[in-house]
Amino acid sequence: MKSSRIFKPWLILPPKVLAALLMLLALAALAVGVYTGFFATKGFTSTTATIERIEEDETFVSADPNDKHYIAYVTYTADGTVYTEALDSYSPSYEVGKEIKVKYDPADPATVRSASLGFSLYLILIGAALIAVSVFTMVKNGQQRSEVKADKAVGGAPQPLFRPSHKLAEEREVYFLTDLGTAKGTCHLEDADRNLLYEAVCDKFSLVGDSLYTFKDREHGAEKQYSVGKTLTQSSDGLFALDNHSSFPLDGKDVWKTLHRNGIRIETGLDGLKWAYTLYRDEEEIARIVSTGRKVHEEDEGGVLTKMPAPGFFRIWTREKYLDAIFLTAFAIGRTDMMLYN
Repeated sequence: MKSSRIFKPWLILPPKVLAALLMLLALAALAVGVYTGFFATKGFTSTTATIERIEEDETFVSADPNDKHYIAYVTYTADGTVYTEALDSYSPSYEVGKEIKVKYDPADPATVRSASLGFSLYLILIGAALIAVSVFTMVKNGQQRSEVKADKAVGGAPQPLFRPSHKLAEEREVYFLTDLGTAKGTCHLEDADRNLLYEAVCDKFSLVGDSLYTFKDREHGAEKQYSVGKTLTQSSDGLFALDNHSSFPLDGKDVWKTLHRNGIRIETGLDGLKWAYTLYRDEEEIARIVSTGRKVHEEDEGGVLTKMPAPGFFRIWTREKYLDAIFLTAFAIGRTDMMLYN
């Protein structure tokens, strides 16, 4: 089975749009917190109430059977009348008989709210924190990308993404191994003798913004830094997982568009149970990449790996002397866990 698809990336949300959405979410949380904490109870009367009883909320639904929600009922006096009503919020510090401050609506004394900011304060803090993170991330990402771009410039002009193609006399097999399941997500290429050929080292990991990677060609003593953003996935209008498109920013630009602009095209197929990728550079085949298991050096008598393929582990056949284009493509495939490419 083979699917021959010319590489054409789908539209994804760029980092600036995601940062803007995060900012909108932060402003919404801040607005709701301020409203519920300071304006929703405007005109209410403060008084002291006593917690009459605490009951489990039977209408509360959660995927975790141990997750429970409780309702506190308080007794208070308004205009000479005693009321026992459900409070709008609950705190683990509540206990029967405890006195707490509440506010009730003079126009409808049965409407009672906790006088504590409680959840409103939580929303305000979350909103403020998200705003701070959004601003910090945008500024930091911009600075880091500018620094990386400046480091790659020679005489004011940017360096080519890949070195010129040079062919070896014979095809060789190399192995792409990864720990992309970890936070930093580093990876490397090695040969059949386990010699390190090429690697991506995470110099600075960022939980929210871009991480800084150094790609090192150990064979030829060359290296280059990249600002690598978070992986994003967007579904098309289809209903299946294969309709998803994953990508990440490389120096602030979609990695697949960057590869495409530099002449990389991918054909995708199946080799038994393994995904197989044929890489072309300027319409010339430069490598074949086949998914494999974590123990890439273990083969059976027929020379075919019997282990089930693991995400981010590949066997690669190529005659290319310089592995930068192949490594970056394998890095992108492994990081996004993509299967079919449009």
